Amino acid sequence: MVINKFKFLLLGVLCSLSMMNGQNKKYSWLGSVSAPQEYPVEIYRGAIAANDFTYDFDASLGTQNTGWGNEGNIRKVKTEKMDLPHQLEFTWYSLTEKKFYTGKWNLNKSNIKKLFDEGFIDQDTRKWMTYNTFIVGLAPKGKVVLWAKGPKNQKELGFFQAHDTLITKENAIKDAQYMFKDGFVEGALYKAFKPELRKKIEEDGYPAEVSYETYRERYSWRPVVILPEGGVWLDFGFITYNGEEENLFAKSLKDNTYKERAVPRNFGFYWRDKDKNRYAVWIDSFNEKEIFELFRKIGKEEEIDLTIKVNEKNTQVVLSLITDEGEVSITKAKMRLSRKMETAAN
Repeated sequence: MVINKFKFLLLGVLCSLSMMNGQNKKYSWLGSVSAPQEYPVEIYRGAIAANDFTYDFDASLGTQNTGWGNEGNIRKVKTEKMDLPHQLEFTWYSLTEKKFYTGKWNLNKSNIKKLFDEGFIDQDTRKWMTYNTFIVGLAPKGKVVLWAKGPKNQKELGFFQAHDTLITKENAIKDAQYMFKDGFVEGALYKAFKPELRKKIEEDGYPAEVSYETYRERYSWRPVVILPEGGVWLDFGFITYNGEEENLFAKSLKDNTYKERAVPRNFGFYWRDKDKNRYAVWIDSFNEKEIFELFRKIGKEEEIDLTIKVNEKNTQVVLSLITDEGEVSITKAKMRLSRKMETAAN
C-alpha cells in the first residue's frame, strides 16, 4: 500500500513537472507589419508583448504596404528564445484615410501555443518546423488581423477592431513629427503607389474598405487535380484572400480533406506525367469579383472541389468548382503553365 501511494505521488510530481516544462517552453519569433498595397500606413508605435519579452514597432519602419498578409520590414532582436505573446497594441496612421487608429487587445495564448507546438512539416527539408513570425495586418476603418507565419504556411490568429484617435503635431512623439510636415502624405503615397498600382486604382478604384473583413468568409473546399492517365500529382501550394497560406504534399496531399478555408487568391502545383517529365501550373490571380460570386452562389453548406483538369498534352488546364449539385466554370483567372521540365529521377 505504501509503495502504491509512493508511485501515485511520484506520478503526480512527474506530471506536474511535465506541465511546468510545457508552460515554460520558449520559442523564437519576430514581428512584422502588413498593409494593403492600396492603403499604405505609417507606424506610430506598437508592441507584441509576452511575459518576458516585448517586440516593439516604431516610426523607423517607414511606409508599409506590402500587400495584405505579406510581411514587411523585420527588425532583428538579440533575444533568441522567448515566451509566446499574450497582448497586442498598435497605433498607426492611415495615409489614404488621413486618420490615426489605436487599440490594445488580449491574445488567446493557449491557441497560439497549440499552433506553435503542432507546427508543420517543411516540404523542402521534410523536417518538422514551426512558425517564426507574427504579422500584424492593418486595414482601413481600423481593422486589425494577426497572423502566424512560417515557411509556406500562414494562419490567422485573431481579428480586432481599433478606434480612431486624435494625434497632433503638438502632442505627437518626436520620432513621428515627420508625419505632420506639409506634403508628406502626398509624397508618401506617390512613392508607395508604383505606376501599375496607380493605373489599377485609376481604372478600378480602391478596394472596398469592408473587403478585409469579408475576405475572412470561409467555405468547405479542397483542391482536386485531374491529370492524363499515368500522371502523378506532386504538391499544391496556395494563398487565400484572408492572408492564410497552406502547402499540401506527401501525406497532407494524399489525405486532402475538405477544410473550412477562405476563398483562394492564387495557387501553384507540380505534377509528373507517365514518362516522368515534370510540369507546373501557377494561377497568379483570380478575378476577385468572379471567384467570390461563384463561392457565394454555391454557399457554405456545400463541400466544394476546386478542380483543375489538365489536357492530354499537358499544355492547357480548365478550372471549375464542383459540388454534388453540379459544376461551375472559372473563366477569368490569370495563369502560367510551364513547359516540360527535366525528367524526374523517380
